[in-house]
This record gives sequence, C-alpha cells and structure tokens, in this order.
Amino acid sequence: MNKKHLTIPIILTLTLTACATGSDPSSSSWLSSGQCPTGITLKVDGKAIPVTAPNPFDGLKNPGMEFFEGKFSLGLITKEVGMFELRDLKIAQLKTGTFTGNKFNLTLLNSPYAKDGVCSHARYKHDSKLIIEKYNADTGQLNGCFSAKLDCDGKQIEINAATSGIIP
Repeated sequence: MNKKHLTIPIILTLTLTACATGSDPSSSSWLSSGQCPTGITLKVDGKAIPVTAPNPFDGLKNPGMEFFEGKFSLGLITKEVGMFELRDLKIAQLKTGTFTGNKFNLTLLNSPYAKDGVCSHARYKHDSKLIIEKYNADTGQLNGCFSAKLDCDGKQIEINAATSGIIP
C-alpha cells in the first residue's frame, strides 16, 4: 500500500472511533491518558471560553492548598467564572493516584452563571476526577490536576485544570 491509501483507513478508523465513543478525534484526552494538562480550560454549555487564573489574586495564592480539619482543600480562582473549591478529601487518602468525585466535593463560588453564585458537581460526580501525579508528604509539594462538570442553574461548566504547589 502506498502512503495515500494508508491515510484513508487511518482517518476512517479515527472517525468511526469518535462516533462510537462520542469523542472528538482532533483533541487528545488527557484524562484517559492519566497525564495532566499544563494549563486550564473552561467550557460553558460546551463552548470554550478564555480563562485567566491570576497569581497572586488580590493577595491570595492561586491555587491555594491547605489542610483543614483533617482534610485536603484546593481553591482555584478564575476571573471569568469564579472560584473553584475542591474539598473534603481525607488527608490519609492523599497520595499519588486518581480519585473520583465521590471522594471529594467540588463547588464553584461567586459564579455569574448561578443565581445564588454557587454551582455544584453533585449531579456530575461520576465525571469529576482529581489526579495527583506527585505528592511529597515531607515537603507538602503536590502536582496534579482536576477535571469536572458543574451545574450552574441549568448551565454546565466544565473545567480541566493543572495544579501544583506546596501545601502549608
């Protein structure tokens, strides 16, 4: 087979795979690969929007990570949609690996997309993931990412965000 004939089956296979799985063949899925993205992506009702997550934001570290009452907490502030707050992962569970949304809670606070300013991932817990690529309990250094869908009064907010820093 020459190169021209080899290209057609590859494109056809990618297209059929995308149709069967509902994925977009032009985008790589970092979540299925188990590797984190390098930045932040946001979508509102499936439409990508530009995002800025300034560091520092009004004097707050972005992302902010801490231990509170025996649990890990992470806050990520964005100008466009508000502050993402991932909390309630027990410190004893904090290690490298992938965690599903039933191990933590994720909310979006101060969001212009919700009447009361709060959005929840309760409806989409099965779609929420926290991946910890590296964690050193001695230094508090954590590298990883999270991905989730949140319900904001009928609007769906999707986030994929890399995160790294030191947990004080």
